[in-house]
Amino acid sequence: MPAPAIINLADATIDLLTLGVPVHGAPATGLPLHSNGHLGADILHVPAGKQFPVHTHPGDHLLYCIQGTGTISVEGVTYDIRPGDIYMVDGQVPHAVGAGPSDHILVAIGAPHKPVDSPERMAFVDWDGNPLDRPVNADGTPA
Repeated sequence: MPAPAIINLADATIDLLTLGVPVHGAPATGLPLHSNGHLGADILHVPAGKQFPVHTHPGDHLLYCIQGTGTISVEGVTYDIRPGDIYMVDGQVPHAVGAGPSDHILVAIGAPHKPVDSPERMAFVDWDGNPLDRPVNADGTPA
């Protein structure tokens, strides 16, 4: 059996700022950590004051905040997030993630896993889950 690939999150956070690729459909960058084609993990950087539009994913995912404060909005309700918080969003549930006054760094673990720059990673929707051609933010303003 091959040795496991071990990635240090502190090192990955530093690498993210210089090696991260744009996240499809969001003002964020990401860096892949692990994937076996079904389950995968990425580290994401959401710059201060920026936010993902309301969207869904094809599968469930866990989000773990490692740096900065931010928000998670699920079904139109917004919750504050701080380092050390972990939360799960079920697949196909409309949600949005935002950064507070400082950069927000998250580890996203999902299945099925899609690369951060893949258009299949997330679909833009309204709070009722209806598909949108143009994304909206958690407050309903155009993204």
